[in-house]
Amino acid sequence: MEVKAKEEAAKPSEVTPVVAEQYGLGQHPALSDMIQLMDLPSTYLPETGKHRSSGRLIIVGDVHGMKEELQALLDKVKFDKKHDHLILAGDMISKGPDSPGVVDLAMELGATGIRGNHEDRIILADADMKTKHMDTGSPGPSEEKDKKEDSLEEESFSHGDYKDRALVKALGHKRIKWLKECPVILRVGKLGSMGEVVVVHAGLAPGVKLEKQDPVLVMNMRTIGKHGVPSDGRDGTKWRKVWNKFQKKLPKHDRTTVIYGHDSKQGLQVEKYSIGVDTGCHRGGKLTAVVIEGGPSDHTHKIVHVKCKAA
Repeated sequence: MEVKAKEEAAKPSEVTPVVAEQYGLGQHPALSDMIQLMDLPSTYLPETGKHRSSGRLIIVGDVHGMKEELQALLDKVKFDKKHDHLILAGDMISKGPDSPGVVDLAMELGATGIRGNHEDRIILADADMKTKHMDTGSPGPSEEKDKKEDSLEEESFSHGDYKDRALVKALGHKRIKWLKECPVILRVGKLGSMGEVVVVHAGLAPGVKLEKQDPVLVMNMRTIGKHGVPSDGRDGTKWRKVWNKFQKKLPKHDRTTVIYGHDSKQGLQVEKYSIGVDTGCHRGGKLTAVVIEGGPSDHTHKIVHVKCKAA
């Protein structure tokens, strides 16, 4: 099921970004305790200048429960908890072997997490279980215990199939509480030539204020149709193409670079004002990080990855 109806395929030149008056917050159960937008404390921003500190931002794509690979990536970039700050761009959990371990590591390192579609569905499943007074990770009467794919694979709204319920139990209250505190949109701040840097899980609609973005689509979008309507489907123009074209028309001081995950089929996608870092770790691909640090006069960034074993 798609969050929005599929739009007809369109060339980038035919796509008109939506405007705030046409596009507002999407409907989402109030019980999800969702945080739409959060600002990263300025103390985490890498410094520039001759006497700058060594602090960096390490922004990692979809971990999906692959704790060993996350630790290997942090070791590769020589992550220093005292000076560096870790940001996880959503889908930290599910699919891989150690979702609780990933959340524990994130909490231990004081990381900032982003709410992705998989965090969203687990949070909703947890709320659903509490509403129905359920406390089971067992399959229901119509659920096969050994099924390979769950029926809600790419849906944000979950009523909790048994794999979701089992993960809710495995995570427990403390970890789920931490996941609930992860924003849908993280506004990092202005970082030199990158402009305003924002981290989300899936994407942003061009021309719409961060406060007015539809959170469900921010966690799920892949394309934008010719009428400017974002969709989680693959018909239409890749949202990043529309985004980059839109940014280049803005004054330089108003431009925004988005770092995101979610679309492992596209793999690493580096463009002027967007960087896609879901490189399919849980499927035996890579786990990728954007490392941002300060320089004498501007910020620099580089891509670092480690190879992954299939979950």
